[in-house]
Amino acid sequence: MEKEKLIQILWDYLRMNHRLSKSDCIVVLGSHDTRVAKRGAEVFLEGFAPLIVFSGGYGKLTKHIWNCTEAEKFARIAVDMGVPEECILIESKSSNTGENILFTKELLNKRQIKARKIIAVNKPYMERRTYAAFKKLWEDADVIVTSPKMELMEYLAATPAGRLRRMKSSV
Repeated sequence: MEKEKLIQILWDYLRMNHRLSKSDCIVVLGSHDTRVAKRGAEVFLEGFAPLIVFSGGYGKLTKHIWNCTEAEKFARIAVDMGVPEECILIESKSSNTGENILFTKELLNKRQIKARKIIAVNKPYMERRTYAAFKKLWEDADVIVTSPKMELMEYLAATPAGRLRRMKSSV
């Protein structure tokens, strides 16, 4: 019981619970967790920004399970949810949080897109890290972070390891 309390404290600390507001663009950081793509698409469809950038190349996990980059996979999910393709940019070279930010910044600069206010989307336990990395690597941007809206136990239950645990306990 004590371990669960401590994990909850850490979970609560890592999630920043920022309030979303109108921004210049949404940057969705790639990973194996497609719920991040869905959250990015939701934020776009709610009208918080006119542009969404999916950032992520072939990750350590995803290169073995997907036949495309994380950014491409996430963009497909967003299009399937109703995000217009013309509102999507793809950055597919990055392999970590820092590169997600730097390569997205470079992509927007090349296209002469000014992004002063950004909504960054990542996994719930990556919110604080994402925020800190943006503050360090994109100093002139005002960043808000968000993630899939899930509580700790719901998040864990929906992960592959959580599903495996449930299957084992039902046998």
